[in-house]
Amino acid sequence: MLEVRDISKSFGVTQAVSDLSFTAQPGAVFGLLGPNGAGKTTTIRIVLDILQPERGSVAWQGKPIDADVRRTFGYLPEERGLYPQMKIADQLLYFARLHGMQRADAKQRIDELAHSFSLTENLGKKPAELSKGNQQKVQFIASVLHRPPLLVLDEPFSGFDPINVEILKDAIRDLVRAGTAVMLSSHRMEQVEELTKDICIIDRSRAVVSGNLAQIKRSWPDRFIRMTAVPDTSFVNKFSGVSIAPSTDGYINLKAPPNVAPAELLRAAIAAGPVDHFEVVEPSLNDIYLHYVQPEESAA
Repeated sequence: MLEVRDISKSFGVTQAVSDLSFTAQPGAVFGLLGPNGAGKTTTIRIVLDILQPERGSVAWQGKPIDADVRRTFGYLPEERGLYPQMKIADQLLYFARLHGMQRADAKQRIDELAHSFSLTENLGKKPAELSKGNQQKVQFIASVLHRPPLLVLDEPFSGFDPINVEILKDAIRDLVRAGTAVMLSSHRMEQVEELTKDICIIDRSRAVVSGNLAQIKRSWPDRFIRMTAVPDTSFVNKFSGVSIAPSTDGYINLKAPPNVAPAELLRAAIAAGPVDHFEVVEPSLNDIYLHYVQPEESAA
């Protein structure tokens, strides 16, 4: 288990991370979320022992992270980069050897992963001969070749089309089933929501919400309602605090405070027109994110 306890880090007068704590469990995906400049990259670098915190601690399986432990981790940084003049197979072998893999085991693992990502025919090519999506696949393979117990992914879906996004999600799920702890940072809320068990959203260096995603949703005070679109939506004006968002698929979405009962909304909606569908739904991760993260212009 990865344990981050009360870490803080500043650069000059800029506070990058303030008293941040979270855990990432083996066999689960932990989501580290927040806007640009919130402190996510600094946090990742502290976890990977690239930066040292001014206060607090980071431990893996109850022990401080040193060079030997760090070498077992996998890391896909947001800033991608492959050796332009090396063939794909050669640099994957090089990365595997850096992580301590034996040559024969590394070659077998490269072949397995290349097949899984439909890259076998590209192993003899150089990066410039590959599409951006295939280059991304190569870098993901490089981060998991050595079967890391902890895998840190920073914007892993960047540059992927929908088909390759699904391939990558399946690969992450396979790693989780094998017991890997995955720490995922991304702005792609839909993908994060599908994969994560626990989350921490940070804004301006501090955690604004942290914990089990399912529990956060269940304890959410506002109610979200999806219902058939009706000709006259003025019925919502009878209820203080209820907002409406039209949809393009024949439905409308309502957001209601806890003092407004869904049954009351349903009765008012039926009076306004036929209602074939009325469903109380949980907030999405995107709803939660937008609630907690301040727009830049409103920050104090």
